[in-house]
Amino acid sequence: MGRLSMTAMAAVLCTYLFFCWLPPLGPFSLERFLTDLLFAPLRTWLAFACFLLGAAANGALIRTAIIGSGRLLSGRRFRVGEWLMSMAALSHFYWAFQFHWPLAALFFVFSFFYGMMTMRDRRLTKDDRL
Repeated sequence: MGRLSMTAMAAVLCTYLFFCWLPPLGPFSLERFLTDLLFAPLRTWLAFACFLLGAAANGALIRTAIIGSGRLLSGRRFRVGEWLMSMAALSHFYWAFQFHWPLAALFFVFSFFYGMMTMRDRRLTKDDRL
């Protein structure tokens, strides 16, 4: 549970910092983007780093939520506390969608695909190979 709480805090913090450090979200202009990248490179690179770390942390939370939901629907045992915590931590996407919905949708899609790629199915096929 401690590792999940650290992942949840990292996900929320990285999402918040990504939106704070991102260059202005007005109409995109290449000149402004390159100027911000040239004169404030740390802020831009930190926003990119928060995007990558946030996508990984949110992907782990999404993976935990989907595995828990699947186990709940199939009637198998699962950790209710972890499932509830991951579902609650994912509620920060509500704030992100209120701030800038196209960018939040892109962030969610990257997180979702990362979470799905890291899911492992432990069932074996007929000839006991993965």
